[in-house]
Amino acid sequence: LQGDTEDKVKFYGCLCWSKDPIPSDQCLMDKLAKCPIELQQRTPLRVLHRRSNAIRTRTVLSLQAARIDSHVFRLNISTEAGTYVKEFVHGDLGRTVPSVSSLLGCKTDMLELDCEGIQL
Repeated sequence: LQGDTEDKVKFYGCLCWSKDPIPSDQCLMDKLAKCPIELQQRTPLRVLHRRSNAIRTRTVLSLQAARIDSHVFRLNISTEAGTYVKEFVHGDLGRTVPSVSSLLGCKTDMLELDCEGIQL
C-alpha cells in the first residue's frame, strides 16, 4: 500500500512554534520560501525501532508561511509522498537537513499537523 503512494504529492497544514520571535510574515517567507527544497532525511528516531536506518531524499515542492503571533505560525506545504513532515519542521536532532528549524536558526516544533489532500 505504501508503495502505491510514493510518487504522489501530499498537502499539509501545520501549526508551528518558534523559540525565537518572528518579526513579520515577510521575515518568515524570506527564510522559508525557496522551493523546491531537497531534503536528506534519516529514518526518524520515533520510527527507528521498526524501520531500517537509511537516508532518503525527499522534496518539499511548495511552502507558504503565515505568522499568527510572535512565536506561532502556520505552514501550508506540498511534499513528495514519503516525506517525514514533523521531522522537516523540528529537524529530528539534525537527522533531517535542511529543516524549518535550521532555516529559521532556532528551535521550532509542530503543534498540529493535518493532511489536507493527496494529488493522485
